[in-house]
Amino acid sequence: MAQDFKTSRRTNKRRVLPNSRELVTKWNASTPPEIIPEHSDPMRIDWTEMPQDPKQAPHYIVGASALRIPEKSKPRYRLRWPIRHGSLNEKDYDSRTMLEQDFFQILEHALIHELGLKRKNDWAQYSCVFIIPDLYEKVMVSRVLEEFVRVFGFQRICFLQESTAATFGAGFGIACIVDIGAQKTSISCVEDGMVLEDSRINLKYGGYDVTETFAKMMLFDSFNYSEFNLMRRHDFLLAEELKNRFTTMSDENISVQLFDFHLRAFEEKTKKYSFKIYDEGTLAPMGYFRPAIFDHSDKLTGRHTIVPRSTDLYNGHPNDPLSKAQLDVVSYVNRNVPSAVMAAPTQAARPLLTPMGPTPNKNRPLGLPSHLNGDTDGTPRSSPAATPPPEDLGTPHPTGDEANGDEISDLKVAQPDTELIDRTVPVMPLETAILASIHHATALPHPETDRRRRDLLGGIILVGGASKTPYLNSFLEAKLRQAMPQYPKEILVAMPPRDLDPAVLVWKGGSVFGKLRMTNDSWISPLEYDRLGSRILNYKCIWHW
Repeated sequence: MAQDFKTSRRTNKRRVLPNSRELVTKWNASTPPEIIPEHSDPMRIDWTEMPQDPKQAPHYIVGASALRIPEKSKPRYRLRWPIRHGSLNEKDYDSRTMLEQDFFQILEHALIHELGLKRKNDWAQYSCVFIIPDLYEKVMVSRVLEEFVRVFGFQRICFLQESTAATFGAGFGIACIVDIGAQKTSISCVEDGMVLEDSRINLKYGGYDVTETFAKMMLFDSFNYSEFNLMRRHDFLLAEELKNRFTTMSDENISVQLFDFHLRAFEEKTKKYSFKIYDEGTLAPMGYFRPAIFDHSDKLTGRHTIVPRSTDLYNGHPNDPLSKAQLDVVSYVNRNVPSAVMAAPTQAARPLLTPMGPTPNKNRPLGLPSHLNGDTDGTPRSSPAATPPPEDLGTPHPTGDEANGDEISDLKVAQPDTELIDRTVPVMPLETAILASIHHATALPHPETDRRRRDLLGGIILVGGASKTPYLNSFLEAKLRQAMPQYPKEILVAMPPRDLDPAVLVWKGGSVFGKLRMTNDSWISPLEYDRLGSRILNYKCIWHW
């Protein structure tokens, strides 16, 4: 990547010094920090105060205060993240009950302390719009609905997909939503308030991967704070600060530059570090377009170990939503990013089934008709036992014209290989994933297919906290135009309009959606849930459940 970056700079007639990396390494390795007394530090941190008696310490701390707990506090606290890479964090939990308890505890804490709803009895006066991923997990959505009805006691609940909420917040009728979060990136095409099902993509990388890669690159260049450890809370916050300050997608001002930062740890004097960087601030976010540089080793660890997968009642197949665009991502990873494919688990040999023979006919003790004697006749009859689900044979290997590596079998024709999908970390270059999403959104024959494709290419909206990387939209736009030269003027990558914060645009859209009168049919009341349970989602969701 560094060599390609130098080549592109020379192509753009940028000045490239041959010994830039050596200048950075030499300075960082020989410059010690400056010690600043606490009373001389105007930006000292307010750490979360703990009581003198450890027995009086709170059982849990939520939100930003949890990141400011001293590392060696009494009592010691363990930092937990119930959501990881856009789904429940089964890696760091041993019990499903504890995982769900932490998840709903955060929501309850936000209602009480952030919204000021101190009394739970007042919650019955409020309605709730809950934003879910475009590629959601049915088990989790059903569990949230049950908790909101039984425990939170909301007046009514509505579920809304995140890309649809983003279009409501931005005021777009048709758009391709690219939501870059901390640990996952979702891409979907939306038209007239509906997510086009085959265009949904969920990628397991985001702003945190850029933070981690940026820290590794600086340590590789002899970063003078060599004790950098992202597992420590104050170091994690420092890494996020450095990423926000020094990462950019523009190579205009890339040169060996001197910067400084302050290291603040609990009960330690502030240390001021002076350091130099060269191209690390641009190469780290370049991972969005070359995701192979990110660490994908443990992103799928623990998946479906304590939270079961939703399966179809009749055939036993997994029935969580899966799009053709997402299958393209899985195919891409298996061909191009072998480091993102986990090894297949070893399975014990399956026992052979005992062959079942026909039951011999019984002698008729009486001269009764055959259907009263229990004999089989030509008319089939129902069995009191449940029909066993058919054996999942996996995805058949394509033959003939179907054996194209870029194509994947139709979901309606063959059941996808769920075992392979579970072992594959879905990653793909951002511009390739966007084009794949738009391709599947306009793949069906339609008289206005070309117009819809042009509208989607001209309505690409970057949302999410990680999308605020400087010049990311212009760099992505150049990448898309390079990949689609037949649309030189139609491609447009825009940020949210009206100076809206991209990090909260989805929640803004959810609030807009909740105030519309036309959405009355999508609300679920406690009475409807008592009658139908989670089956009510089949009738109330504004998309195909």
